[in-house]
Amino acid sequence: GRGNSTWHDMPKKPYRIKLDKKASLLGMPESKNWVLLANYADKTLMRNELAFMLSRSIGRAFTPASRYVEAYLNGAYIGTYQLVEQIKEGKGLVDIEEQPKGTTSLPDLSGGYLIEQDLFANGEPVYFYTAKNMPFVVKYPDEDDINQAQKSYIKSHFQKLEDALYAANYTDPANGYRKYFDVETYIDFYIINEVIGNPDAFRSTYMFKKRNDDKIYTGPVWDFDKAANNDNRLG
Repeated sequence: GRGNSTWHDMPKKPYRIKLDKKASLLGMPESKNWVLLANYADKTLMRNELAFMLSRSIGRAFTPASRYVEAYLNGAYIGTYQLVEQIKEGKGLVDIEEQPKGTTSLPDLSGGYLIEQDLFANGEPVYFYTAKNMPFVVKYPDEDDINQAQKSYIKSHFQKLEDALYAANYTDPANGYRKYFDVETYIDFYIINEVIGNPDAFRSTYMFKKRNDDKIYTGPVWDFDKAANNDNRLG
């Protein structure tokens, strides 16, 4: 089982699948890690795929591939699901550099990292908070492999971004926040979430960092089941 509110509060459950080895499912790229999105909050079952289509159409890298499926669990039919590539590091996914196990020094220590800004961060195995209490989860390096040097590095790097954002010279193109933040990928992310009206845009935001590159990049896009005027919290 996967998810936060979708797993605990909704009768149609989302699932994660991990295969023994990489495989192409229904013509999608090979992967070991897949997600069955229930889309229970979205009775059209369309909102996530519409957002992914929008992301692909404007040429964003690393948009998850997906297919609709009829799902059976232990022989019992459980509904129409969306089979989606899990957001992971790897070729054709979030293509960041792999860190050798035991990495503790530069340049390998500088990347890659896959991070999720997540409202539920403290329920995850590896997470940190910035000085202004912004929660982040480290998705790569994996929880079983990450060491203290890597944790300290990425936490410190996000703190540099936050400090630069709140500094008096934050607009300076060389030494302001843009030194640590890729504006172009964020603009694309924002446009997609704004066009489809996603209230969860800033509850869960994926980001990544490359090796020997100080900038944090935004993406891939994810989580649109309450988008497009489908959130009864907002009216």
